[in-house]
Amino acid sequence: MLPLPSYDGVTAMTIYNARPSYVQHLCESVSASWPSLERARTITTRQRQGLADCVTSYVTPDTSLVVFGSIAREECTSQSDVDWILLIDGQSVPEHKRQEGEIANALIAGEFTEPGASGVFGRMVGSHDLVHNIGGEDDLNSNTTRRVLLLLESCPIGNQEAYDRVRRQIVKRYLLDDRGLTHGSGEPRIPRFLLNDITRYWRTVTVDFVYKQSADGNRKWALRNAKLRMSRKLIFASGLARVFLCALDPEAQDAQRELRESRSVSKLTAYMTEQLKLTPLEILAKLCLTLEVDADTIRQVFNSYDRFLAILDDSSKRVELGLATSHEQLRKSESWKEIQAISHPFHNGLVDLFLRKHAGLAKLTMDYGLF
Repeated sequence: MLPLPSYDGVTAMTIYNARPSYVQHLCESVSASWPSLERARTITTRQRQGLADCVTSYVTPDTSLVVFGSIAREECTSQSDVDWILLIDGQSVPEHKRQEGEIANALIAGEFTEPGASGVFGRMVGSHDLVHNIGGEDDLNSNTTRRVLLLLESCPIGNQEAYDRVRRQIVKRYLLDDRGLTHGSGEPRIPRFLLNDITRYWRTVTVDFVYKQSADGNRKWALRNAKLRMSRKLIFASGLARVFLCALDPEAQDAQRELRESRSVSKLTAYMTEQLKLTPLEILAKLCLTLEVDADTIRQVFNSYDRFLAILDDSSKRVELGLATSHEQLRKSESWKEIQAISHPFHNGLVDLFLRKHAGLAKLTMDYGLF
């Protein structure tokens, strides 16, 4: 087993056993202060409870209400909206349409901000397309988005049986169809099918950003750009981290051994399913702790993200970003200057983390993340 990292007496074993918060332990390990992350977790807890109070009575055993975005990442601010789907894993019945409408009305009555008008969220979604339409013409952008985000940044509200089943089957599908895992001879075995879909999603987000810029006449350009630089990039980085931890995490060694000896993906499925319970920031913090990443790199990433959440939680700054559409407005916007000031160290910190500070992670990134 690989040696467990230690930061000023805080060991990874403590985290692996108790798991209260990897981010909290990472913060203590580098003597940092991330008040916006702490405030966001508090707001998230309140938001999730409020959602549960609103909709629990409308969710049936074969369905789960699933939320995405900041509420799933535990990054809620006072301005956060609620992106949701009614996930159906069972026989399709007419009553599901009524459930969809009841949930939407309950959330409006509870004064939760509605999802955007794209049609990706705020509706019922069956499990079949999520599990079986991975790639090909039937895998529309909306399906890819829901599937990848269901893995990387989602949270069930109330009944989670359908949610747990669907996520487990999606993971199993990625692993079973990956012949490099079950029949390859390379070491370590990396779930490349999953990695490629995560990468495809990230590139789709960046392309769609430009499309929306033109389609919406630059409306909310600055706010969307800020999220692309920070929270969207975090989701992608967390996807890389989840995949590469299959090779770097001591907890994954049994799964790697099973792949070599019996070509079974059962233990890797169980391992991946557990890791997917962690938020993007939590999995990134776990990666940093596992690899004993230096304090400067950690501060670059997490200090910047803490400031990002502070900006989003400031209503005047968020409005300013939402209204800035022209280059002239951007040049005058102090909030936009703040976004630029934090997005560069955040990006550089991620580059250091994945490509410069740990030889094993850098090799995985080059061999699998790029080519």
